Amino acid sequence: MFKKSGAMNILKQPFVNPKMMGDMIRQHIRAALYQEKESTKADIVQRTGISFPTISKLLDEMKDTGEVLLVGLGTSSGGRKPSTYRLNPAYMTGLAVCLEKDSSSYLVLNYEGEIIGRKKLPGVLHSGPELLTEQIGTLMSLYPNPRVLTLGVPGAVNNGCAFHIPGYDRFKDFNFKAFYEEQFSLRVQVENDMNATVIGYYDRIGNDDSLSLVYLYLGKNGPGAGIIVNGNVVRGRTFFSGEVSYVPLSGTQNFVQLLDNAFATQDIKESRSMLVDAISRLVAVFTATINPHTIIFCDSEITNNDLGQIRNKSASFVPEENLPDLVVSDWQQDYFHGLHQMTIRSLLVEQ
Repeated sequence: MFKKSGAMNILKQPFVNPKMMGDMIRQHIRAALYQEKESTKADIVQRTGISFPTISKLLDEMKDTGEVLLVGLGTSSGGRKPSTYRLNPAYMTGLAVCLEKDSSSYLVLNYEGEIIGRKKLPGVLHSGPELLTEQIGTLMSLYPNPRVLTLGVPGAVNNGCAFHIPGYDRFKDFNFKAFYEEQFSLRVQVENDMNATVIGYYDRIGNDDSLSLVYLYLGKNGPGAGIIVNGNVVRGRTFFSGEVSYVPLSGTQNFVQLLDNAFATQDIKESRSMLVDAISRLVAVFTATINPHTIIFCDSEITNNDLGQIRNKSASFVPEENLPDLVVSDWQQDYFHGLHQMTIRSLLVEQ
C-alpha cells in the first residue's frame, strides 16, 4: 500500500503570500488534493494557508482545463453545502521504469498516483537503448497523456547521464534524460537505483527531516548504497556517492573484493562469517563518518540473526553506543515505492 506522505514535501515549501506565482499556488492545490483525494475550497485554504479568493479563482481555472473535477457536495454546518473537488485521474499519466540485470519492470500511474498498469519485460541493459526505447514507446501508447518518465538505473547518474554503470557498456555515458525528452516530449528524471530505494524507504517511514539513513544492497550488479543525511539524498560532488564497492576495508582489499572472497568460499559457515565481517567493517565506516540513525539491509540477503552478528562484530571496530539501528526491509518494495513517489511528485509540479 503506497503512502501519500511524499506530497507533504510540496506543502512544506516556503510560502510567503497569496501573490506568489500562479504555478506555485497550483502546486500547493495539487498536493492538497493528492493527499486528501477530495477537498472543498475551504479545506484547501486551511491546508495551504493561501487566501480563499486565490484558491477559488485558481481551482475554478483548473476545473475549466479538466485538471480537477467537481465531484459533489461536502457537509455543511449551516447554509449551502460546499462543492468538493478532486484531481482528474485521466488528466495525465506517468511511467516509472526499474532497469535490472534480467528484466525491466514498468509501473503506469494516473494523476492521482494510482497504479493503473504493470508490466515486466525482458532486460535491456545488455541489449542497449534501442530495446528500451521500443518498450517505453509501447507502454506509452497504451495510456493517455503520458507526461513524466522516471528511470531507475544500476549506476551513477549525473543530470540524467549514466557515467558509471559497470557491466553494461551499451549504456555507458548514455544520457537517458536528453535522449528520451527529445524522443517522447515529456519530462524525464533518472536516478541511481539505491538512491531511489532509500527515497522509498524514507517516504514509507514518514519523511522525518532529522533522520540520516544508509540503505545497503549487495545486489545482482554489485553492492551499492543509498544515503540520506538530515532528510536529503547524498549524491556527492561527482554524483559518485554510494559506490561502496571501492571502499578499502582490509589490507589492500576493498568491500567488493571481500564480498567476492566470501561468496567464493565453499564452506557455508565460513562464507557467512566472512560476509558478516565485510559488512561489519562497512557499518563501522558509516558509523564513524556520517553516524546514521539506521542502516537498512535487503531482507532476501541478510537475516535477523545476521544483524545480531553484524552488530557484535561492528562493536569491535567502533564504540557500540554509536552504532546505528540495523534493520531489514523489502528492497523491491522500497525501490518501486521510491520510483512511484518520484513520478507522482514530478506530475504534481509538471505543467
